[in-house]
Amino acid sequence: MCAAEFCADHLLSTLSGQSLHRSLGVFAEATATTVILFNQNNEIVVGPITGSSFMRQLIETPVGRQFVENAHRQAAAAENALPARRLLDRGYLGRFAVPVIRTGARVGTLTLGDRPRQPLPDSVVAEMAAATGLDRDALLQAARELPCWTAAQAEAIRNLGAVLVELFASLCAQDEDLRRRIEELSVVYNIAGLFAGSLDLKEILDKTARMVCEVMKTKACSIRMLDEASGSLSIKAVHNLSWEYLDKGPVSVDENPIDQAAIHGELVRIADMPNDPRVRYPEQARKEGIVSGLVCGMIYRGKAVGVIRVYTGEPHTFTPYEESLLQAVASQAAAAIVNARLLAEAIEAERYARQIAYAGDVQRRMIPRKAPDCKQVEIGALYRPTYRVGGDFYDLIQLPQDNLGVGIADVSGKGVPASLLMASLRSALRVYAYVTYDVDVIMAEVNRHMCRDTTIGEFTTAFYGVITPDGRRLTYCNAGHDPPMHLRDGKITYLETGGMVLGVDYTATFERGIVELQSGDIILLYTDGVVEALNFADESYGRQRLAESLLRYADQPAERIVQNLNWDLRRFRGLADRLDDVTLVVLKIR
Repeated sequence: MCAAEFCADHLLSTLSGQSLHRSLGVFAEATATTVILFNQNNEIVVGPITGSSFMRQLIETPVGRQFVENAHRQAAAAENALPARRLLDRGYLGRFAVPVIRTGARVGTLTLGDRPRQPLPDSVVAEMAAATGLDRDALLQAARELPCWTAAQAEAIRNLGAVLVELFASLCAQDEDLRRRIEELSVVYNIAGLFAGSLDLKEILDKTARMVCEVMKTKACSIRMLDEASGSLSIKAVHNLSWEYLDKGPVSVDENPIDQAAIHGELVRIADMPNDPRVRYPEQARKEGIVSGLVCGMIYRGKAVGVIRVYTGEPHTFTPYEESLLQAVASQAAAAIVNARLLAEAIEAERYARQIAYAGDVQRRMIPRKAPDCKQVEIGALYRPTYRVGGDFYDLIQLPQDNLGVGIADVSGKGVPASLLMASLRSALRVYAYVTYDVDVIMAEVNRHMCRDTTIGEFTTAFYGVITPDGRRLTYCNAGHDPPMHLRDGKITYLETGGMVLGVDYTATFERGIVELQSGDIILLYTDGVVEALNFADESYGRQRLAESLLRYADQPAERIVQNLNWDLRRFRGLADRLDDVTLVVLKIR
């Protein structure tokens, strides 16, 4: 609805008909004038209403009413071409025409007057009585009572009429603004309902584009989303635009000043797309039949997520209301897009968390739930991954002829990739451990296996040894792992014989070491998550502290030794974050 249509023809909907008639009636009685409200087409909206007995008698007759209406219509029409509020004389009766101005245009006219500058001659009144069929004497008496204009009265009434018109215009403007705000809120509410009722972002944006066109009465609408990585805008929703026009691929923001301005918060108005130098494809716009456009960035909490455009098929100047509406829709759409992304991320995070949980369950099954029943060796072990899955592992393998295989390893990295390499390493170690007792050969084969599975930067440290059934000999091979500690009679030695880390050199060879064991000996296997643990002072735990802790608890059972070693580590670290997996294995010879 345009302003002209609203402010005159719909004034009765702004003020009740009764209120408007009462207001004009009070004015007419107070000023002894006749008033009529016309629309922009000089059609009567309200009136005539008069405050004089003389004019009241005239307008009660068809001829008299027609005379008054025509005279006022002439005044209203003349006012359109003459300066505002000019006193117009039609015969003996004077009339004012006060235009109703809205947004710089005349949207109606209030006429008032029908008072003479000097008393009406009896002959003129007699002619009026004859023409209208009114009683001559009664009309003459009313004419003699009709007040004349004075210069001061004319000026005062003219000013009062102007105030009344401004009041009407103000009420119309307020009502118009209220209606538009209600309409805007209704659109935003409906769009918000779309966003709340569906998880399908594409469907939501398609409906939004269509709704915007219906409400704003535009030809078409498009919605593009911003890819921050590439700095491009890709079409996500469209209404009433051909794919020939849209088939230009992603739009680079850096190459498009219109979209660049929009995503930085500027509302971009395009009066003539085929001839605007900012438009990259003017010929396509001409073929598509689009002329004017309005472009608004979809911004949520200061961050641009896309651009919404509306197009008209004819020249159009967008009103402040239309601009405000598009901005409100763009804001809602931006929030919906961000929320949809967050929801998708949450769903993906939940799915990933479930996968991690499953992977953690699988990995924990690879870790021995309890130590093998070994008469000559007492075993204690602990495994604490940094995440639900980790790259550390230990294994206790019950070999034929009651031999005990003991392995520990630390795969580079953390999380799922490290856990997958760990699973591959464990499988390979177990396969080759059952094939041969030569630990150096086993390590060489496992190395070649890992070289096939690892990429640049990935490697594994590992220690594997075999303890004889009587518990008196340990044959081992250390592949770049933190050397296990061998404690005997209060003295610690380190098991270092072996070779380089696994998964780097396919041709690497390894040596084996042999340790003759005695009753009471302790073998401590550990990963770097123990010795490299940091406290808040950025001090590392180190081998020395670990060795001192081992000496402190050497007289305790293997399981208690492991628990106490872990508690010492935790006390050292305090509340500092654990940055790596922690694995401890204690073998105590009976």
